[in-house]
Amino acid sequence: MNNPLLKQDVLPASPAIIGKANILIVDDEESVRTMLKRMLEREGYMCEVAEDAQKAGFILLTRNIDLVISDVQMPGKSGIELLDEIKQKRPEIAILIMTGFGDKNIAEAAISKGSFGYLHKPFQKTQVLASVSYALRARLMDLQKRFEMENLEVIINERTENLDQVNIKLKLVLDGIIKAMSLAVESRDPYTAGHQQRVAKLAVAIASEMGYSEEQNQNLRMACLIHDIGKISVPAEILCKPSKLTDAEFNIIKEHARIGYNILKEIEFPYPMADVIHQHHERLDGSGYPRGLKSEQIHPDAMILAVADVVEAMISHRPYRPALPMELAIKEITAKAGKLYEDRVVDACLSLFPGGRFKYNL
Repeated sequence: MNNPLLKQDVLPASPAIIGKANILIVDDEESVRTMLKRMLEREGYMCEVAEDAQKAGFILLTRNIDLVISDVQMPGKSGIELLDEIKQKRPEIAILIMTGFGDKNIAEAAISKGSFGYLHKPFQKTQVLASVSYALRARLMDLQKRFEMENLEVIINERTENLDQVNIKLKLVLDGIIKAMSLAVESRDPYTAGHQQRVAKLAVAIASEMGYSEEQNQNLRMACLIHDIGKISVPAEILCKPSKLTDAEFNIIKEHARIGYNILKEIEFPYPMADVIHQHHERLDGSGYPRGLKSEQIHPDAMILAVADVVEAMISHRPYRPALPMELAIKEITAKAGKLYEDRVVDACLSLFPGGRFKYNL
């Protein structure tokens, strides 16, 4: 029997706020459904359950659902197939995929198809609650973004406005989308909230010292504001871990540059944003990741972003260590100028701090 996953106009998007969201849990194991339902209802969510994609389709016909949490392997249609149907028919619904296999390829496939993340079995409560909160917040921002994009045509067709006014509105929409994407990443990791904004501010200051134009600075700023977007695929318990990461965990973290590139590469930005984000952990001597690029293979903006990222990370608090003094950050980039970091970028960065010329107050 085909899954009767509704027509697009059967139900409107639910206006639920985060704490009162309607969640559908789809898993063929009753113990998993029961455990997740109890856990989420204690946090104020309202939950429905289904043992397979077929039952989920009937529930979606008659309920306003904000988030679907679905297992991958189930009798009949898989969670990935259910995800495809939901994204086609009910794109306003957020989706999280569950897997007990620890297969990052399954997780990446789900994310590439529109899942807001994935949950590993067996679950940790902090992982579940952080992922659900992130997915619901990201859904709200996605709805806002789509609303703004749908209204671009109206903006463009307003005959009383001149081209300059239209361009200003388009720029504001793009800025809003970039900001929403930045907040979506940082909402998963409260310890590094503001990191991307601070990196953007320092990177633009460095670029200005190097003679960048206002347009070049604006492009660089947008890339910096979402340079860690690939971290949406990193489990919340790794992002928030209060101790040193294992080699395996660090390897998962390192994937964020490549995943960020994959997320952005098909979007037609008027600037090679995906490439800059892909390369922000590359180093001049080829010791960086993910591709081990060297000097001239690295985009100049990625070199600026790399220095700003390192400095900000060192002088900011992290779950596993307190903030380090600025002197140590300066010593780090000075010692490795010409080897890991581009000389001109380091010189421009160092010129900002004497006399308090640069401050992070955002």
